[in-house]
Amino acid sequence: MFGYDIVGSSSNDDDELEEMRRSAARYLEEAFAHTGVQTTQRANYSSTGDGAFASFPESDLPALIDSAHHLDGQLHMHNRKFLPSIRLRLSVHTGPLESSDGQTFQRRTIELARGLDAGSFKKITEQIERYRPPTIALIVSDQAYRVAVLGRYTERLHPHNFGALVINNKEFSERCWVHVPGLDAERIKELAQDVKRSTTTSSAPSKMPRHNDGKIGNVVHGNSSGTLINNANESTYNG
Repeated sequence: MFGYDIVGSSSNDDDELEEMRRSAARYLEEAFAHTGVQTTQRANYSSTGDGAFASFPESDLPALIDSAHHLDGQLHMHNRKFLPSIRLRLSVHTGPLESSDGQTFQRRTIELARGLDAGSFKKITEQIERYRPPTIALIVSDQAYRVAVLGRYTERLHPHNFGALVINNKEFSERCWVHVPGLDAERIKELAQDVKRSTTTSSAPSKMPRHNDGKIGNVVHGNSSGTLINNANESTYNG
């Protein structure tokens, strides 16, 4: 499964939004063609306005991940020549799901969206400008990473190109893997630690003012989590 959205699209003028959407979709199609993604067999397509979700044949998982490498180059050249610049967040996940010609509401699609929309992932993309002009940021679920990247099926992106990031977004809680062009695993790890520290600080219990009776009230926050099941001995994968 593959999902994407355009970073900061709503901050652009109304007359620029449609051209940004078309350009992003065109660059994605070109990247898919370059890596060999079977777009003719794309299913479960769902538009999100400034992005989309879709599923592909299981054999396309490595190519979906490698497409981020080609998108980086395409968007780098676009952003040098044209305004507004285009930045993309990408998400790749894997798992069993039913194929449909239209939109679908399934657990794996929800998990794909949770990774893409996770606050910690968004915060990392916001910090990229400290290191280089931003183009893309890719988040890969642990299951997809272990099968396609650690399994050495990808041709362009390898384990040293990824850093771990723990995602907690609603019911989805998992260690995922982030790739940002130009940053190695150690730098991504540093960004993830910065995000973790800022999240911990902002989510710490807040104290209420002391009242005349001397009592203090506290706000308590809790998290729910779920787990993906993965069989490391499997040699096939779903994209």
